[in-house]
Amino acid sequence: MVGFFVRRLLLAVVTVVTVSFIAFVSFGKSLDPSYPLVLSQDQTPRHLVQAHYHLTDPILERYWLWLKNFSHSGFGKGVSTTVVDGQVVEGAGNIGSELWHAGWITFQLVGYALVLTVLLSLLLGTVSSRWRGGAADTGIRLLTYLSWSVPAFLIAFFFRRWFTGDQTASTFIYGPQTLQHPGHPVFLIGAPTGGFVDWFQHMTLPAIALALGLVGVYSRYIRSSMLVSLSQPYAVVARAKGLSEGRVVVRHALRNSLIPFVSALSLEIGAIVGASMAADWVFSMGGVATLTIGALGRADPFEMTAVVISLSVIVIVFMTVADLVVGWLDPRARLAAAS
Repeated sequence: MVGFFVRRLLLAVVTVVTVSFIAFVSFGKSLDPSYPLVLSQDQTPRHLVQAHYHLTDPILERYWLWLKNFSHSGFGKGVSTTVVDGQVVEGAGNIGSELWHAGWITFQLVGYALVLTVLLSLLLGTVSSRWRGGAADTGIRLLTYLSWSVPAFLIAFFFRRWFTGDQTASTFIYGPQTLQHPGHPVFLIGAPTGGFVDWFQHMTLPAIALALGLVGVYSRYIRSSMLVSLSQPYAVVARAKGLSEGRVVVRHALRNSLIPFVSALSLEIGAIVGASMAADWVFSMGGVATLTIGALGRADPFEMTAVVISLSVIVIVFMTVADLVVGWLDPRARLAAAS
């Protein structure tokens, strides 16, 4: 297992460095944070901003300079276009602290949604395979197809409107309009401020909105895998020994069905993290989506690079956890990792 962690850590480092290079080059070539000064009659402030942030230097030199600065001061501060007495005044906000706060919110949202996805998929997939062809199976399959076909942002939109009543279509253009909650609703909008009850009220609706579409897909994985497992020789032998059908399903078929389920789920972590940004924006949670919209509005290539790196780290963490779960479920995976 130690060798597995070492290899995984080296792969993660190489992946993050590669992502940082691609992101920096892409945003550095396409975003110009000095654009608010383009229409000014005096172009001196714009030239000072470009020189201060090396915006006109070759992109590889800029990336190397960014790496050296990162090793000393992290992500640094966002780009400022304020010039006083021929000097660029640095902004007060620190990218690292803002990114840590936003990334932690997104991490919690994705983790909560994955827990709900696993629990609901196991429940629905097991019930559907246990009573195959019956009314329960037909109803569950209909619901899963329905949830699968509706995008996460639309589910989040209707959830906010139904449960809080303060959502309009302009949210998708101008952002959330208000955080005022009439009465005492069970679910709240915005970032959690402290305590488990407050965390539950703020996180539950966006997590359910994100999980519903995933359940529509992965409960089908569980159902298909369970049907295969229930027809295998070990399930037939277990029944012949007198075990009840419930014990055959839970103790034998379900564990083997989890292996392809977790493997398939791990391959979709990147898409799940991307979908979480829609729920984050609709529910005004202040996560990575909010930070991304702000960075794009300022055309800040350094902040956008930091956002992409944080998203890649979140994806790597969840994929590593999924690999560990697969190793725990499947001894063959553990042997392969050890060798």
